[in-house]
Amino acid sequence: MKKQTLIGLTREELESFAQELGEPAFRGRQLYTWLYQKRAADFDEMSDLPAAWRLKLAEVSEIGTLGLSRPAKETRDGSQKFLFELSDGLRVESVYLPDSPGETVCISSQVGCALGCHFCATAKMGLFRSLTAGEIVLQVLEVEGHCQTQLTNVVFMGMGEPLHNYENVVAAVRLLADPQGIGLSARRITVSTVGLVPGIERWMKDDPPAKLAISLHATTDERRAELMPVNKAYPLDMLFKTLRRFAHVTKDPVTFEYIMIEDFNDREEDVDNLARWLKNIPAKMNLIRLHPTGSGLKPSSDEAIDRFMGWLTEAGIRSTLRQSRGIEDEAACGMLFTQEPFKPTKVRAWERA
Repeated sequence: MKKQTLIGLTREELESFAQELGEPAFRGRQLYTWLYQKRAADFDEMSDLPAAWRLKLAEVSEIGTLGLSRPAKETRDGSQKFLFELSDGLRVESVYLPDSPGETVCISSQVGCALGCHFCATAKMGLFRSLTAGEIVLQVLEVEGHCQTQLTNVVFMGMGEPLHNYENVVAAVRLLADPQGIGLSARRITVSTVGLVPGIERWMKDDPPAKLAISLHATTDERRAELMPVNKAYPLDMLFKTLRRFAHVTKDPVTFEYIMIEDFNDREEDVDNLARWLKNIPAKMNLIRLHPTGSGLKPSSDEAIDRFMGWLTEAGIRSTLRQSRGIEDEAACGMLFTQEPFKPTKVRAWERA
């Protein structure tokens, strides 16, 4: 009989699990505390659970773990990339970013990705499958354990499109943000999406305890479609109409991620376009240097980025430049990639959004 993996189950599900094993519901709540708040790695650590039930738990369930396919090595900037192996042999990568600020982990939501963004190494894999809520949460717990730290920030900016795995990502976010569990601040959990409009609509309705960030990267439909095929399904006018409502509902500024590409999206006319798109949207531009992924694109020079940020300031648009971390270990934005001996699922993410 296959054992039940406990990480990924909610408090209510653990209460039901306890009752199925002949225990009162409060035993499930105790189990929840040990798993998420106290980060227990073994049933023997759960000292307030009856010894007989701990033995029973070990017979029918497992806490959950991810295999480490290779030792994580620390780069010069302190970041570490983890290659985790899942129970079916597939692999995903997560990146630990200390002092970024805070203790941050960049986690994956899928094995590969179906979006096909031209600048992203993960896109070259295609999509194998989505991660479960437990596999998502385990990345956080495993990195904490390996790095002997308590993480303060989680960003869903690793492999995959989070809103293409909506239910599991939202379930994981709720586990991460539960004050009685892992206890991360909702303002320190960020979910990045290329702009799957139906997913953003669901997000507005469900109001998960996390921030949403939008990967933009171009200011015209023609150029954005060159980089991101999803723009053909959800062009900029549709996306920004949704984001205006999103800003009105959430009352929060919208963060846009914007990879700087030489003579493609770093022109003064791009700032003019941004000023038009961002009208009535409180926004912040998070500029990112283009990292080498074999795309054939050229990164904007430091001078061009400085000039672009100056134009943004003149236009009244807030911007920051994200520090590049982990380039030497291919751990920076857009560089995550795991080679697998399987064929990916052929699917366009927006068809299942």
